[in-house]
Amino acid sequence: MRISVVVPVRNDSRVDDLLVSLAAQREAPPFEVLVALDGARREPSVPETLDCRLVRLPPRGPYSARNAAALEARGDILLFTDSDCLCPPDWVARAAAAFLDPPLAALQGGSVPASRSRLSRWAQLEYDLYVRSQAASSYRRFCNTRNFAVRRTIFESRPFPETLLRGGDGMYGRLLETGGVAIRYEPAWTVVHRHPESRFVLGRQMYRQGLDGARWSRLSGANLFDDGGAGAGPGHWLRERAAASPGMGRGAAAALSALSAALAMATVLLPARAGWPVFHRFARAAHLAGRFAGEGETRR
Repeated sequence: MRISVVVPVRNDSRVDDLLVSLAAQREAPPFEVLVALDGARREPSVPETLDCRLVRLPPRGPYSARNAAALEARGDILLFTDSDCLCPPDWVARAAAAFLDPPLAALQGGSVPASRSRLSRWAQLEYDLYVRSQAASSYRRFCNTRNFAVRRTIFESRPFPETLLRGGDGMYGRLLETGGVAIRYEPAWTVVHRHPESRFVLGRQMYRQGLDGARWSRLSGANLFDDGGAGAGPGHWLRERAAASPGMGRGAAAALSALSAALAMATVLLPARAGWPVFHRFARAAHLAGRFAGEGETRR
């Protein structure tokens, strides 16, 4: 079994530590690493012991970078991770063992936070809520490229979608499902994820997730938010009314952006126990703001 690890990066210096963690893999079959430099001005520092190739590419986004590097890969199994992650010493070995099972086509792993800071723990809790939402579909279309693997034969016929620059993980899970390829979720196969240390950056990420999800949904016709049109609460109430009024949708996006900023500031002042529920509302407000902004684009 031959394994290739693909990492897209632009100018993130954290990729150096990721490569160090890959050089420290134990009991793994031979593997190569391809770093897809997506219009990068900075070249990573590569450990001498690591079989690594730098794939220099124009700036077309991380999905295009992953696809281009995968085309140059020699592996039968493609492992994907990101520059803001670290790989435990058994990461490659665990993936190789999983793919000894012939029916396995694609594997989704879990993640743990790199820091025990309050902000990092809350960000991980928010991500864990998203992961649990995938249980309704038995995780068969759950895809997050921070820790994902697929057989090359599958990937060659179904590469990552490149229509939009970002936010295509959920779309790729749907594409595999439509093609009859089920993703197996293995939470014990983990990477260490380094969350942003700024509430502003986290809020911007949540906003982008909502925005990109709405854009991908518009292009594909699929509901990437898995709410099935049902639900309750202020978010559902606003979505119902924004569907009939583009102006209200845009106004809701602006109001929710302001609300998320206020909630983010509140989490700085509150003690940890009281802060987590407010952080959750901050994340939801930022995500909904992006979703409303994206959905409003379709009605202008």
